Amino acid sequence: MKITSLLLSIALVLGCRAPETPAASGPRTPREGPHDGGTLVRRLEADAGTLNYALQTTDYERQLLDYIYDPLVALDANLQPIPATAAKWEVSPDGLTYTFHLDPRSTFSDGTKVKASDVIFTIMKIVDTPSPQFAGNFEALDRDHTKAADEKTAVVAFRERRVAQIYAFNIGVLPEHVYGKGDFKKDFADVAVGNGPYRLADRKRGATIRLERRSDYWREKPHLATILFKVIGVHTTAWNAIQHGDVDETRVKSDQWFFARNDAALQRKIELRTLYLLRYNCIPWNLRDPLFGDKRVRKALAMLFDRQSIIDNIYHGQARPITGPFTPDQWAYNPSVPAIPFDPRGAAALLADAGWRDTDGDHVIDRGGRKFSFSMLVPAGDTISFEQAQVFQDALKNAGIEMRIEPLDGATFFKHVMSGDFQAASMAWTLDPFPDIYPLFHSKQRPPAGLNVVSYANPEIDGLIDQSRTELNPEKRTAIYRRMHEILADDQPYLWTVQVGTKWAINRRVHDVRDSKGFGLFEWYPGPLAWWVK
Repeated sequence: MKITSLLLSIALVLGCRAPETPAASGPRTPREGPHDGGTLVRRLEADAGTLNYALQTTDYERQLLDYIYDPLVALDANLQPIPATAAKWEVSPDGLTYTFHLDPRSTFSDGTKVKASDVIFTIMKIVDTPSPQFAGNFEALDRDHTKAADEKTAVVAFRERRVAQIYAFNIGVLPEHVYGKGDFKKDFADVAVGNGPYRLADRKRGATIRLERRSDYWREKPHLATILFKVIGVHTTAWNAIQHGDVDETRVKSDQWFFARNDAALQRKIELRTLYLLRYNCIPWNLRDPLFGDKRVRKALAMLFDRQSIIDNIYHGQARPITGPFTPDQWAYNPSVPAIPFDPRGAAALLADAGWRDTDGDHVIDRGGRKFSFSMLVPAGDTISFEQAQVFQDALKNAGIEMRIEPLDGATFFKHVMSGDFQAASMAWTLDPFPDIYPLFHSKQRPPAGLNVVSYANPEIDGLIDQSRTELNPEKRTAIYRRMHEILADDQPYLWTVQVGTKWAINRRVHDVRDSKGFGLFEWYPGPLAWWVK
């Protein structure tokens, strides 16, 4: 799972519905075919906190690192596993052992061969560090039987059989001779040595990251010679930049899309696309804070979120309600769970039942001498998050609750959320192809071990998550997931808000831009590696 802001998106483990094979837009591809060379200028909505593959937590870091690292196992446009660094693999009859045969051509950007020992080193670092993004996928690792059988054969064993274990290997490989030295957590934030098609050429923190195509890359070479990432946190700045040709792609706000959608002159220069991705917006409540410990209070807060007004007025109808940890297109989604309606009177009754009343006449409810007052973090420059927070703030104020909106720059925002140092936050999760909510909601995954940033603990959910990871019968597995959806919707550790139709603007000089249903433009093969510019 990966964390992002509402203007963007954060990792959840994979939703199993196979998307349709994407097609390139008809008018975009000229008859003469692809050209090699040129520079693609991409927007980075928040600077990468680290270039250490094992320590990544955000979409922005993943999209950048996917140019530098080839995964052991890639995902195609249908989000199905395909060979990459591993040319082939076998799974033992009991489903516990995976044997990967590495492509002998695979090399790192320093010219050294990729070895099976590098694969084992990477997995051990993921487990031992632990990696907030990937460690949960290897929790059942059988260390005694995980080894490099020879230079090109990696054997990875598990103590338990899991339904979608192969997706855990959609990870880059770190060269042990580089990352095995020094302090793994501190020394590689600005270093990247991978086996992908590009190498890190230059980085100016908070400003730009430049990648150059490797002349010695071992697979089919991408067309683009250089990828330049520009850190642009503010949507309006990015929208102006793409209109002036200063960047080639950016995510755009719904109101920008709304006013540009019928502008023929603009669309001759820029293509606009709307995609529903494996992503949802939410407000997590830090359950370690006594304010949010009572389920009745969390439900009352949800009843003060005017979801339909936000869909109509902020997203111009280009969003849909979310009721739990899965999106409506996923098989795990429980359609019988209703969205919590906007109901200020019902919220007031629940708050009163939980002991929250205005006892001193200052228009802020209190209990036991404590005012109901808290801060919600929002990413600075994310005007959509800020606008939603203001709508929510007004409704809370009318209910006697004081909410302060606290904008933070992207890196600081993610640092606070990932460490559990917050009361509430306006953010989103990007989900992996097969739904596994272990990293987000299992009690063993509270920071720093995992992504359970709200410190949620429910023994019934723990048990269901454990069952869901090993149940092979599709009908039984679906029943488990839908029960988890029901429980979490009732417990409300998050206020699940909406799934937004993500809007992209792409300069028409960029060709062969295809999308995958669920992942959109990035994080599948070949995805952006097929792009070229005239």
